[in-house]
Amino acid sequence: GLHTRRRPDHRAEHLAGGSLHRRHGTTMDYKGQRLAEMLYCYVIVIFGVIAWICGYVAQSFRITFIGWLIGLVVSMVLCVPDWPFYNRNPVQWLKEIPMEPPAKEKPKAAVKSEDDEAIVAAKPAPAAAGGEKKKQKNKKR
Repeated sequence: GLHTRRRPDHRAEHLAGGSLHRRHGTTMDYKGQRLAEMLYCYVIVIFGVIAWICGYVAQSFRITFIGWLIGLVVSMVLCVPDWPFYNRNPVQWLKEIPMEPPAKEKPKAAVKSEDDEAIVAAKPAPAAAGGEKKKQKNKKR
C-alpha cells in the first residue's frame, strides 16, 4: 500500500510570526506591547487629523480617506511585526522547580485505643475566662 507522510504545515507558523522569531530570537515584552499600542494610536490619530484638514481644504472625502488609509498602513508596518526594539525589557522567567512525588502517609486508625481515652480523661477541663480569679478573691474575703 501507499504510505503518506504528513508534512508539517509551515504556513501557519509563518503567519503567526514563527519565522521572525527564529531570525531575530525575540518576542515582544510587556513594555513593547504598550509601546506598540501607543504608536498605533498616535500614528492613526496624527494621519487622520492631517488627512481631515487636507480633505476639508480640498473639499474631497477621497483625500481624507486616502490619508487615513496611509496612516493605517504605516501603523501596521510599525506595530504588527515583532520588531526587536519591542524587546528591550525581556521578562526573566524563574527556573523550573522539579516536583517531588508526595510522601505517602500511613492511614490513621479510626478506632481510638484505651491509651488515647486515658490521656483525654487526664486533661483538666478548661476554666471559664476569669472564673478562677473570682473564686480566689471570694475565698480571701
